[in-house]
Amino acid sequence: MKLNLILVAFLFIFLLIGCNGDNPETINSPEDALKMIEEVGKEREIHVYGSYEVNDDLVLIVFKGAMNDNDIWIADVHNQDGQWSAQEIVLMSGPFEGQGNIQTIIRNDEYGYEVGYMESSVTVIESASVIKIDESIDWKIWIRHS
Repeated sequence: MKLNLILVAFLFIFLLIGCNGDNPETINSPEDALKMIEEVGKEREIHVYGSYEVNDDLVLIVFKGAMNDNDIWIADVHNQDGQWSAQEIVLMSGPFEGQGNIQTIIRNDEYGYEVGYMESSVTVIESASVIKIDESIDWKIWIRHS
């Protein structure tokens, strides 16, 4: 009888601990969603340069560190039923030579935003949010509602 009572008490305590523990699969922020895109087995430090909230359920995040420590990426991070996930990431390797001082790279009509490059010396595009990458890079990323 004592053994059964001890076993029941132990199971009850174990159940309480399990219910109160954080679920590692729960992703409560767009930044947490970025951690899920890391290559399996390789821990990398992700550096976020900036973000742009398209709406309550979509955030675009400019960062480096997903595949290597050099490339700049933009993540399309969605909130579905309270869980954030990076739906798509796009490599932002810099402006294409000969295409002008301001370039559009992504135009998403479904969600109504545009993303592109602009040289550092160019005046900011009207109604655009500009994300500067690094002092040593002579271009920046712009994002705006289209």
